[in-house]
Amino acid sequence: MSAVTVGQLIAQGTKQLKAAGVDSASFDASNLLAAALNLELRHIPAVRNDSVTLAAQQLFAKYLQQRIQRQPLQYIIGDTEFYGLRFKCDCRAMVPRPETETLVAVGIDQISKLGARPVIADIGTGSGVVAICLAQALSEATVYATDCSLQALDLARENVELHGLAKRVILLPPGAGLAPLLTAQVYESVGVLVSNPPYVASSQIYRLQPEIAEFEPRVALDGGPDGLTCYRQLLPECRRLPQLGLIILEVGEGQAEAVASIGRDSFPSAQVQIIPDLTGIQRVVVFHL
Repeated sequence: MSAVTVGQLIAQGTKQLKAAGVDSASFDASNLLAAALNLELRHIPAVRNDSVTLAAQQLFAKYLQQRIQRQPLQYIIGDTEFYGLRFKCDCRAMVPRPETETLVAVGIDQISKLGARPVIADIGTGSGVVAICLAQALSEATVYATDCSLQALDLARENVELHGLAKRVILLPPGAGLAPLLTAQVYESVGVLVSNPPYVASSQIYRLQPEIAEFEPRVALDGGPDGLTCYRQLLPECRRLPQLGLIILEVGEGQAEAVASIGRDSFPSAQVQIIPDLTGIQRVVVFHL
């Protein structure tokens, strides 16, 4: 590898990524080179004419090959931005999605109306981003975060520590559904339940982008035959939480009415809201119990 500038490497990387079918080729090439140079992306324009060391060129080439194989950009560079905050991100949990920011925004809005010291359960926390964002915005909240994956909980713990929230975001031992809350004997205090469960129909996973279908944990994606299995399990179980007054769920495209109906079966008197994300897709279902 000979002397080459930042701008030249980005151009070369963009060309390679485009040839591999990566839609965001220029953005990804810039991010990968920023990571190889240990710079923030915003600093790249200022160094476009700087030459790149051989070591950084080699690291960039390695990152490019991983991206050409369609590994998620966030897994390669090791972090991501969500709701204005930075988080560690790797293959232990799914990549946080922009649409899940709607779940967080609705959660903050609805929970802030409840009064002091809300106790929240985040079921299926993954990398912990929802629990952390809620705790960051709601300074008196306590959040119990659960997941069936020990690996995801390890990543969530790193993110909780990164944001200094270990006293208010409490990660429970792994388990499905509400089992961790029951085992830890904290279920009686929970007033709000928030969840972004797996909701992709099993038969549709192979149709997703390779970054998702081939690299993200299947357990975080697979919602059963019609994508609704987790809702059918979780909503009836919520009747075991005596103080529960609010349930806030993310849902997949076209699932909102079905999830609302499942919830009404368990809570016939609940008031139900369906809230769209920024693209207009009905994304969040709220049950006021």
